[in-house]
Amino acid sequence: MWSNFLNWLANVTPKLLLAVIIFVIGWWAVKLIILFIKKGLSKMGVEKSVITFLSSFCKYVLRIFAFIIALTPFGFHISSLFAALGAAGITLGLGLKESVANIASGVQIIVTKPFQVGHYIQLNNVEGTVTRIEIMYSTLMTLDKKEVVIPNSIATNNVLTNFTALGVRRVDFNYTVSYGTDLNLVRTLLLEAAKAHEQVLSSPEPVVVVLRQTANGIEISFRVFCVPENYWNVLFNLEEQVKQIFELNGITLPYTQVDIHFKEAMQAKRQQMAQEENAAPAQQEPVKEKETGDDGESKPSQP
Repeated sequence: MWSNFLNWLANVTPKLLLAVIIFVIGWWAVKLIILFIKKGLSKMGVEKSVITFLSSFCKYVLRIFAFIIALTPFGFHISSLFAALGAAGITLGLGLKESVANIASGVQIIVTKPFQVGHYIQLNNVEGTVTRIEIMYSTLMTLDKKEVVIPNSIATNNVLTNFTALGVRRVDFNYTVSYGTDLNLVRTLLLEAAKAHEQVLSSPEPVVVVLRQTANGIEISFRVFCVPENYWNVLFNLEEQVKQIFELNGITLPYTQVDIHFKEAMQAKRQQMAQEENAAPAQQEPVKEKETGDDGESKPSQP
């Protein structure tokens, strides 16, 4: 048995070494091919989303081919292996239906383009910038630098908000000013602040509208437009400038007030209790003593 094992090991070892060498070379060659594909597509002006998807697809396919070729020293033939894979295709499709759905959804994203790499989107209560669209997954980078990986089937089967697709985004500011405030002055100051900001677009024009009259004051809305990439800069910078402008021009924003009312019956009861405590008690008359004579009979007292 030992001699048989040594003979088997002597026969298998060269094949195993050859298979490892072929696989390593194939893995390294796949990386070079993917690099050339990315550079070539970039020079051709292809969108980043298409580049990331095609490179991901080619990477998986080429690695499978590298693994198949590495098995050829053991007598595996590509034609027979493909026949076996074709026979098992239905079983794999049923067992990996979620993965197949993600691949199909990835193709759908590339074709229909609901979002692309670099777009800022909202999906399933998650907001972020699309960094990659791969064959099965898409990746978002949130504002707090978290990477969120979303299956492509979720991206195609749920409501998706794309803040970048139209090339313009609105920034809303809502304020409540006191009654008696000159609304024309407020409108002029806000429009001048928008005009002075270099990242605010002149078309569509900024607007200032009155939304409603509330219990605390008049609620107004200040709306400006910018390119999506400048949204957060405009939001933070313009908010600070408006605060300074309001302070310089004496425009106050009212606070929420609460009025407390006491019941009249309670007040009346408290007043009655106070009067009873302050009132003096009525004085009683002194009792007259009776005098007794020598014979023991009582006599009326003399005045």
